[in-house]
Amino acid sequence: MNKKITIIVVILVAIVGITSYLNLKSVEVKKELQEDAKFIIKENGKEVATLDMKEIRTLGEREFKANLKKDGKDPIPYTYTGVPLKNIFEKYNISLEDKSAVIVSAVDGYTVAVDLNKVLEEDNVYLAYMREGQSIGNRENGGKGPYQMIISKDQFSQHWCKFAVEADVK
Repeated sequence: MNKKITIIVVILVAIVGITSYLNLKSVEVKKELQEDAKFIIKENGKEVATLDMKEIRTLGEREFKANLKKDGKDPIPYTYTGVPLKNIFEKYNISLEDKSAVIVSAVDGYTVAVDLNKVLEEDNVYLAYMREGQSIGNRENGGKGPYQMIISKDQFSQHWCKFAVEADVK
């Protein structure tokens, strides 16, 4: 019995080691994207474009209000600056026909699926990079960016994605 348990443990450790090794390159690429303030746009898993901050800011930058709610406390209203996510898709002629969601991924692997109707709704889903006139920063300096996907009409801020590095229309 002990021999079987030992073999199972060894196999599990090997699987974890192999998986970690295979994910290492992906994590390094995403970290580099974050450090360089790059954002990837995909359609059905295929990369369409990689944008930098300068380019993103030319796609309809605007200020918007959103309530940040965390740790069971009352929501706090903030003014953010960003670009409607739908503007980015329009710029790159990404077909939204027969699509149902946008999958936004973070540098740490966290993902959020946003219904396409919410993305297309006016003044709702943004790729933000400033809060109260200041850069939202990156993970290394205690920030939540350089990009954060914010759904301004999400009253509990539950479906936001900090450290966002990619959006895939599916």
